[in-house]
Amino acid sequence: MIKKVKVEDLKIGVFVHDFNCDWNGGILYIEQNLIKSKNIIDILKSWRIKEVYIDTERGLDIEGSKTPRKARSKLAGIGQTRNVARPKVSLAGELPVARTITQDAIKIMQQANQQAMEGKLSDAGPIYDLADRMKVSINRNRDALLLLTRMRKKDEYTLYHSISVSSLVLNMCFYCQVSDHQALDLAVGALFHDIGKTIVPQDILNKPRKLTEEEYREIQRHAEHSVDLLSKVKGLPLECYDIALHHHEKYDGTGYPDGLKNGQISYGAQLTCICDVFDAITSERCYKPGMETVMGLRKIYEGGETFFNKELTHDFIRCVGVYPVGTSVVLADGRKGVVVDSTEDMMRPIVKILYDGNNKEPIIPFKIDLSKTDDVIATYGDPKIIGITSRKMLKKSLFTLSKRGHTKEL
Repeated sequence: MIKKVKVEDLKIGVFVHDFNCDWNGGILYIEQNLIKSKNIIDILKSWRIKEVYIDTERGLDIEGSKTPRKARSKLAGIGQTRNVARPKVSLAGELPVARTITQDAIKIMQQANQQAMEGKLSDAGPIYDLADRMKVSINRNRDALLLLTRMRKKDEYTLYHSISVSSLVLNMCFYCQVSDHQALDLAVGALFHDIGKTIVPQDILNKPRKLTEEEYREIQRHAEHSVDLLSKVKGLPLECYDIALHHHEKYDGTGYPDGLKNGQISYGAQLTCICDVFDAITSERCYKPGMETVMGLRKIYEGGETFFNKELTHDFIRCVGVYPVGTSVVLADGRKGVVVDSTEDMMRPIVKILYDGNNKEPIIPFKIDLSKTDDVIATYGDPKIIGITSRKMLKKSLFTLSKRGHTKEL
C-alpha cells in the first residue's frame, strides 16, 4: 500500500516509494530505497523535502499516515466525465506499424540532432513527414505508439523522450479536436523541444548526484540553445520556436526562462510542458527509477492550477486514461493483471489477468474486457506483485496478446 507520510515521521526500515518534492526535482539525486540509517532521513530534511510516499508492502508501516485516496478518487471522477473514442484498429493490429515508425523516428531524430550540432539542420520536411505518420497511427490506435516509446532502456531516454512527448502531444490534439495542421506544428515543436540539450555537456545531463546551482543553470540554458539551433531551420512556424523556448514555463510564474504565467504561456507550450513532465517522471533514467503511470498522473493532477493549467491537466488525464496500457492493476475480487487495451470507458479497460490474488499464484493468462462485465479495478500496484520483475517481462505480457495460445478471450 502506498501512503503519504511526513519526513519527520520516517524511521529506519521504511521503504520510500516516491518523493513529494517540487517539480524541479531533477536537481536532486533521489530513488526508491529502503531507509537503512538516520543519515538518509537527515539528508531528506536538508533537501527541504517535507513529505514522501512509502510502500508498506516493501518496508515498515507508519501508523496515522494517509493513503493517497483523495487524488485517486478525483482522477476517477475526471475520467468518468468524458469517454474516448474506441480505437479504429486493435492494439495488436497497430503495434507492427507503430514499431516501424518508432524505429524510423529514432534514426531521423539522431540525424537531426547531429545536423543541429554541426549547424547543418536546414530542412524540417523529414520531421513533418515523421509527425504525420505518428498522427495517422495515433488516430488508428492511441495506445500503440505511446506504449512502444515507453518500452525503452534507461540509457535510451534522451532520444525516446522527444518522440514520446510528441506522441503525447498528438494524442492530446486528437482528443481535443485540434486541427490537423496545428497538430502537426505542435508535434514538430515537441520533437524539437529539447534539441538544445545537444549543446549541454552530457556529464551534467546524466550526473547521478545533486547538481550545483551553476550546473542547473547550464541545463536551463538548453531552452535558449534550442531556439538558436532552430533559427537556422527553414519552414518552421512560430509555434516550434515558442515550444522550444517556453516548455519549462509554469502556470504560476515559477518557470524559466522568462517567468511567464497563466495566459502568457501559449497553448502549445502549456501542452508540451505537461507531456514533458509526465514522460520525465514516469521514465527510468540512468540516475533514477521512473514512477508508475498512475502515480505520474496523480502528480500531474496535483500540479493543476499551480504548475499547469487546470482544465488542460484534466484533459490530459482523460486523454491518457486513468489506467494506461501497461498499468498493473488489482481487481475487486483479488485477481491481478496488466492493462493491455483501452475501451470507450477509460475506467474499464481490457485487462490481461496473470495472477490469482486469492490463491497467490500465477494462472494461465486470459483477457477481460471490463466494459462488458461487472468486474472493476480496485487499485493499481507495483508490477512485481503480479510476477513482472523486469521491463522484458512486461513487454512479453503486452506484446504476446495477439499470438494464439498466449491468451484466451473471456
